[in-house]
Amino acid sequence: MAISEELLNENKISNKNISSENIRIRKFMDKDSDDVQKIYVNSMLDNVSYALSSTMQHFYILILWIVLTYFTIKNNSSHITLIIFVFIGWGFFLYMNANGFITNKICNEAQQSIRHELHELSKMKYNRQQDDNNYNDNDNDNSNSNYYDNEDDDQISKFWVAIDKKSGNRVIGFLGFQAKKRNSLTPLTSPSLPQIKYLCVDTNYKRQGIATMLMEHAIKFVYKKQIKRIMVITSTWEEPAMDLFYKLGFIEIMRSSIVYGLAQRVNMALDVDLWFRHRKASKSIKYI
Repeated sequence: MAISEELLNENKISNKNISSENIRIRKFMDKDSDDVQKIYVNSMLDNVSYALSSTMQHFYILILWIVLTYFTIKNNSSHITLIIFVFIGWGFFLYMNANGFITNKICNEAQQSIRHELHELSKMKYNRQQDDNNYNDNDNDNSNSNYYDNEDDDQISKFWVAIDKKSGNRVIGFLGFQAKKRNSLTPLTSPSLPQIKYLCVDTNYKRQGIATMLMEHAIKFVYKKQIKRIMVITSTWEEPAMDLFYKLGFIEIMRSSIVYGLAQRVNMALDVDLWFRHRKASKSIKYI
């Protein structure tokens, strides 16, 4: 799939010291769709350097690198300069091919994933509007009709965006959450826990606490809904995301190989009650 320039272009905005007071979290709306797609693809591209570094250090790649070098210079193994030159040459060849493979794979999967999610959200909104019309034919107040939201007896689906009020309510990040209510008390090792499906922040706003704000917003929401545990699925190619989840108190519950064994999918889970207890305890310590 070709990657459009529109999706890859980043707005050159410097926001080094953004204040949390300027950030507001609200439900996802129709008008946010393009911004969400751009943020998601660009955010996934930010992981290419981490993925590439991990891939080039993988055992299989190192063995291939050495084997290619050996068979290239096996008849001239006494020339140290030639060995070094060939080794660097094959390293550059593998690096460039790995970079192209990883970039295309990440971008293609990112675009397909977020488009599918937005399509599902659109269907959810349409079904909710149909229900609203059936029960509120005489109600002219349709102020919430632009929001994508779903909450019924069986399932909760939420999609929040973070906006920068100082930049004209620009969308700078988003989080998607889904839970089946009957699974809210499942063990930490269960693969069917309520799940954080998406968490992304605009490249120009990263490392400023936006992702933490979105996560805390979601955790507080699930706590009010008496959901005891939540899960997130990430990978070893997403090192900054893993670091964030560790800091929030998530623990690893399962790992599995992906991308021909070059990376690992990591399932992580959080005990929501324990998170709140630690949060209250840390606040109490500050005042001692």
